[in-house]
Amino acid sequence: MTKRMILPALLLVFAVLGCSTIKELVAENGPVENSNASNTAVVRETEAPTGAFAPSGDPKADIEKMADRFLSINSFRAKMTTEGKMSMDADLDFIAPDRFRLKTVLPAGGSTKMILIGKQTYMKLGDNWQKMPVDIGSKVPNMRETFTRDGMKWFKEIKFEGEEMVDGKPAYLYSYTGEAPGGGNPYSSKIWIGKADGQPIKITAVYSAGDLKTMAIVYDYDTEITIEPPVVN
Repeated sequence: MTKRMILPALLLVFAVLGCSTIKELVAENGPVENSNASNTAVVRETEAPTGAFAPSGDPKADIEKMADRFLSINSFRAKMTTEGKMSMDADLDFIAPDRFRLKTVLPAGGSTKMILIGKQTYMKLGDNWQKMPVDIGSKVPNMRETFTRDGMKWFKEIKFEGEEMVDGKPAYLYSYTGEAPGGGNPYSSKIWIGKADGQPIKITAVYSAGDLKTMAIVYDYDTEITIEPPVVN
């Protein structure tokens, strides 16, 4: 297995976790120290706000509050669809702090399946799982570390756009423009935040340059998720 075959899946992990949207709100804290991953969340210095969510009149503060709640979640499922030079669909399961299961499907056919647990990476080749000699897990942002506001400097024109229903759930809609930290392809984005819990339900992004043209992510927090090492052949 070459790095070229692994890279698209890795990029999708970053994207689903918020590379083009929420990632700018999260500190990139480097490798996960514990190679024996567990499902125990890192203890936060302060508890994230919970309960019903409502606009405060300050759209930036609302996005920060949403990000705090997102970072406090122990697990979620996300479905992403991208269009562009490398169009694909992806399903990702996440259990804090460092367990991932990713399946990507390409328009031309074929799919990849990957499991990341700490520093261990497994990929399904045909009918068999293999342990890869590549440490991808430590390259993925640690979703449980301290939240930082510094990334907000890459956001512009943050606006509250009103109320909408998303998949039968009442939500508040926000829009903003931005670019990747340090400069990158600019994009315009929308995010739907659930009224009931203040968590992101859906995110869309439209890029004005580059190979990636559009991206949509839908989050599921209700499905029970387990991620264990596969049987390696």
